[in-house]
Amino acid sequence: MLKETIMPMAQKTDADKVNKLREMAKDTKLPQAVRNQYLDDAVKLEEKAAMKAGVKMAKGGAVKAAPKKTAMAKGGAVKAKKK
Repeated sequence: MLKETIMPMAQKTDADKVNKLREMAKDTKLPQAVRNQYLDDAVKLEEKAAMKAGVKMAKGGAVKAAPKKTAMAKGGAVKAKKK
């Protein structure tokens, strides 16, 4: 019974830390570098918890659009095939 009461408390503290860091990052009186560090720390805690749970988190980054292909992409007239 002791393990059951200890385990949820440990998980709750990590979630509380993440919430606290995100709330502190909203403070506009702090320099931007400090706010970014708070957010980075929150993400690290979330990634650590996700790794323990076996979840793969998506990495950030811009999504590139696929190039559009047209019939005359290289230019020039289209020639009819001889039979």
